[in-house]
Amino acid sequence: MKACAKIAHVFMAYFFRRDKLAKLILNLAMVGGDPVLALLIVLSVISVAFIVEKIFFMRKIEKDLFNYSPSDLRSTLNKRLGFFATVGSNAPFIGLFGTVLGIMKAFHDLAISSDFGVRVVMNGIAEALSSTALGLFVAVPCVIAYNYFVRKARDLNYIYEEHLDAQSKP
Repeated sequence: MKACAKIAHVFMAYFFRRDKLAKLILNLAMVGGDPVLALLIVLSVISVAFIVEKIFFMRKIEKDLFNYSPSDLRSTLNKRLGFFATVGSNAPFIGLFGTVLGIMKAFHDLAISSDFGVRVVMNGIAEALSSTALGLFVAVPCVIAYNYFVRKARDLNYIYEEHLDAQSKP
């Protein structure tokens, strides 16, 4: 416990001395929203791949439904659902983070520019807002996929349990 407190104290002393934390945040903002856009594009591609995989996988499960044990069926049906839920709920916030970084960069560019006017800052703000749009573009299909596959898993599980109940009755 004392080691953790000492590490926290050293960390706080380092970053709060001479505005190092503020400089670190400003340097992060100067990168802009491009890394965030790249992350969202990667998440979008992975999401589409997982959705296509899950569609084919669900068709296979429907054909072989009664060959699974109850625990195997449950774990198989729930595969990748956590990914869809996580990306669907967090992608808008990732996009918002990119927007904040982009707006900070736009205002910094305005501050150091010799020109003064709307043109200097508008391009940066337009680029920054694209992060939010891309975050929503990634999140919405993931939420739709999550809801669809949860419902489909529930329906298949219900059919499976009805089949087991019908077999167990004399």
